Amino acid sequence: MAAAFSIQADFDCSLDQLWSFISHVPNQDHWVFGMSDSEVVGGGEVGVGSEIVGTSTERGESLRVTMVVKEFDAPTRVSWENTDGHTPFVTVITCSGNETTSRMKYEVTLFPKAMLMRVMMGPLRPLGSIVANKMLRDEIAHLRQAMGLRA
Repeated sequence: MAAAFSIQADFDCSLDQLWSFISHVPNQDHWVFGMSDSEVVGGGEVGVGSEIVGTSTERGESLRVTMVVKEFDAPTRVSWENTDGHTPFVTVITCSGNETTSRMKYEVTLFPKAMLMRVMMGPLRPLGSIVANKMLRDEIAHLRQAMGLRA
């Protein structure tokens, strides 16, 4: 059972500024909920097949997670997949814009394994959707703040 959530947001910065920030892996720690110590395995540039590791804190428990970059089409699209955390997920970020403004579509699909998550994404899906959509809105707010942009 998968549960997909998405949000679109406009930014008062160029497409290049937005892409530079979100595609720099350590910056995830400043805007992605619960992430810390994010880095590209082996260093270097991000591309298809790159592994990204980081620490994810969920419900007070921290665990090391590995994500594999599935798509990387600078400066418009990146996706990665995690299959080793409590809740496997796929993230897709699509960007567009020009020299002064940009737009980001942020999509997350969860594949819950834990019973509580299955209940939240099954019978209690409306409540789960409220929680997930709030989390995405909060992450966009954190992204703007980390980039030094107005809310």
